[in-house]
Amino acid sequence: MLRRLFDKINELPPDQQRWLIAGAFIAGQAFIWFVLFETLWYGDRSISDLPVYYTYAGRMAQGMMPYRDFALEYPPVAMFLFSLPRFISGPPYDTFVKLFEIEMFAFNCGITVLLSIAAWKMWRSLKKLSGVLGVYTFFLLALGSIVELRFDLAAAFIILASLVCFITDRYLFAWLLIGIGFMTKEVPALLAPLFLIIHWRRRQLGELWMGPLAAALAALIVSLPFLIASPTGLANAFLYHVERPLQIESSWSSPLLLAGRFGGFSLRIMNAYGSHNVYSSLSNTFVTLSTPVTALLLIGGYILFYRWGGSGGEAREGLAGSWGTAQLPRFALLAVGAFIFAGKVFSPQFLIWVIPLVSLVKGAGRRWVIGLFAGVLILTQIEFPFNYWRLLELNAAVVSLVSIRNILLGATMVFTLVSLVKKARGRESGEHPHP
Repeated sequence: MLRRLFDKINELPPDQQRWLIAGAFIAGQAFIWFVLFETLWYGDRSISDLPVYYTYAGRMAQGMMPYRDFALEYPPVAMFLFSLPRFISGPPYDTFVKLFEIEMFAFNCGITVLLSIAAWKMWRSLKKLSGVLGVYTFFLLALGSIVELRFDLAAAFIILASLVCFITDRYLFAWLLIGIGFMTKEVPALLAPLFLIIHWRRRQLGELWMGPLAAALAALIVSLPFLIASPTGLANAFLYHVERPLQIESSWSSPLLLAGRFGGFSLRIMNAYGSHNVYSSLSNTFVTLSTPVTALLLIGGYILFYRWGGSGGEAREGLAGSWGTAQLPRFALLAVGAFIFAGKVFSPQFLIWVIPLVSLVKGAGRRWVIGLFAGVLILTQIEFPFNYWRLLELNAAVVSLVSIRNILLGATMVFTLVSLVKKARGRESGEHPHP
């Protein structure tokens, strides 16, 4: 019977087969979401931001205006994401949690569909499509139930949706999503320079100003009610993140924690700005350094994209209108990954932003990138939530684990870049020079 079923599936047109594949993976993800994430080791909900989301949503349900009537650290679209399950559930907290998990699963389904579209556009192969969706599904398991307990999956969806719109030449929608994404979680704005570079290399001069204008208008429209009600309160929601101290899981904290645990270096762990942070004689210096270092990494990545973003093969064939399509996911990964790695805050949920991007990496070094990033996710799950409290106690094993995790993330970014640079340099010295 199963053989007959597979034979019938093989007789279908490729477009129908790829949607069947996507549907099968969504069904498997539903099992992960609503069964595995609720049981086994995934059932640990001891550390969660859901009570914070619920509190803010409850205040809005009482008629209070965010930013004017109460201060908060989330942008306007995030507040909508909190409010929707609270509007349906009413006061019961447990119902709110279930509906929030369903809301995040809807974004997960959207990501799966978008990955299917992007993978088919890039490879035109059912095998490659299955591989991309398989990698993405495995990554969900590797990071654990945090993916359904934070709203970062919405930010990952917007990042991917903007990329897919751009890859499929729907530039206006891509830029609108950048604006909406900025008002969800600021990180989607990191894609904007990549889009501008592509417009310039493709000689799409009108899009160079129309795109950013569309993004700005989208952000303005989304935030306008709150901007009118309390411009200072809305600005403080963004300044909150600028003012945050050195978070304990960040790459900058790792040498301090190692020195404190193994070398007797004096430091303190204190709670502020919604996280545990490291305070020492060097922490302020590291906080100051994190901004220019992050900026330099981002600028360097954008420059390399300008030089080698067309190295996926389409530029050699003279398809100027396709310049950058093949390598856009890889450089988007570099931009977002560098922001996480070099930033002063590295919350575990930040890794959700790049899970779809790693799944889509194409070309040389793909297996290394996927393998290293899988290690990053697995180590993160071991640390959070199961051993997080031991990290605060500077447990030697957990401090070492987090430090290794951060090194692996840096290695993931290096392999993402090095394999592409080698390939691009080889083409520049070969018979098909880069245009």
